[in-house]
Amino acid sequence: MSLRAKNLPQATPIDPAADPPGSIDPLGTLSLSEKLAEVIFPGFTARMWRPRFLTIAAITSLVTEHVVRSSSTSDNSRLAARLGFERLFVSSLVRMQIRESKGWEHAVRGLPGSSLARTALRSGDVPLSRNNFLKGQAVNGLFGVIARLARQLGIIDEDNRLDRCGEELLLAWTTDEGMPGLLDDDNNDSMGRQWLERFIKATIAHIAENQWKSYGWGGWRELAKPLRPDNIGKSERRVLISLLHSNPITSRCLVLLREPQVVSLHNSANEIGEQNRKVLINGILPLLLVDKYEEDKSIKLTIHLIDAYEHIAYLLEAAFNGLLWGLTVRGGRARSDELVADQQLQPFFQSLCQPLLRATESLRECIEKIPDDPCISDSIPVVRFDTLVSQAAAAAINPKSLVEIVLKRHQDVQKAKNKGMWIDLGEEWILIHDYDKNDNESLMRKIKYLHTFRVPNAYSFLGEMQLAKVGNI
Repeated sequence: MSLRAKNLPQATPIDPAADPPGSIDPLGTLSLSEKLAEVIFPGFTARMWRPRFLTIAAITSLVTEHVVRSSSTSDNSRLAARLGFERLFVSSLVRMQIRESKGWEHAVRGLPGSSLARTALRSGDVPLSRNNFLKGQAVNGLFGVIARLARQLGIIDEDNRLDRCGEELLLAWTTDEGMPGLLDDDNNDSMGRQWLERFIKATIAHIAENQWKSYGWGGWRELAKPLRPDNIGKSERRVLISLLHSNPITSRCLVLLREPQVVSLHNSANEIGEQNRKVLINGILPLLLVDKYEEDKSIKLTIHLIDAYEHIAYLLEAAFNGLLWGLTVRGGRARSDELVADQQLQPFFQSLCQPLLRATESLRECIEKIPDDPCISDSIPVVRFDTLVSQAAAAAINPKSLVEIVLKRHQDVQKAKNKGMWIDLGEEWILIHDYDKNDNESLMRKIKYLHTFRVPNAYSFLGEMQLAKVGNI
């Protein structure tokens, strides 16, 4: 895309792994991208990186159940037990990293709460609690991050209790770790049961008696070592692979992601937005065999939906960023007609209109095919996509329409989130939200995907299970 204006902003790819859900989404494009991602990787989210968290979630559910039974309390203590065990586990990994350093760095990668646990340890081994650990730990902690996928795979049920596939996973884990009897209620002398009892008691002491184990407690190592996230055993890996392949579309996508040329495309990309586009469009799409595999038809349509949608999302957000940039260089305030007619912004907005119209037509064509695909028709909210198509078509008419539609969409999104607009639309438009005009100095030359579609997360899982040699994770 050729632009005459220099130093205008690009749309910035959203990285949900680094930000709370919905925190950087001024035009509300994240939620529909998640609907598309759910077709190819159901249950995944952009915050899931480590398949061993599934096993840890199963252990957490098991410990929680026994804590509730042993403490003779109601189910109201279930959440407290779960969070308490999780704090013990996170602290155990951080302690091992600090004590032994070498070999444990990778174990804590992507571990929610590890930096807070490290701070507490180095500040005199302050006990972890609700007050100094993760805010919203129930959702943002290790269990909360992986729970959605764990439910999808049948590892835990809707009440976060251990489910049938979770038992299968734990039996495989105990085989690898040499701890039989973990699930046997009538075998208290087994190694697995003794291991479990130790951490049931430690969790009860932590949450009910406010006890925190000493620095030299041997249980820290005994908890961390068999569950370290970077050391998946052979039997456990086999079960995890089987569970992840239980959905036909996801299974096919995982197989295609492992193809050498697709892995190469992933590893060669410099940033997430380009990585996702290359893998889906240049990697997976050419390998689909729609005459041989029924699921390939659904994957093909989903990828075309994603591509058209991301074009629209990128162009609309580029226009929104243009407004922020224009206000910033004017000291944070300007009249609306000044912005639209600006010698730099006006050609920039104009350059977005034709690509936006083409992307809108592409998305409309894809939407028309959704009812004919039973594999995805129940997952895609057609009405919401139709609304976006109508808005984008109206925005593509001219720069003035583009600005009006973008601001109306932003207003609706912020109202739904019960938050104020980033721009106060009075007689003069006043910039409320901070914007660094130097953040995006290069011209917008090509479309980048703003959303991840869980491709990096799937590759992280494949890499950790030794199914692909993955870089840039």
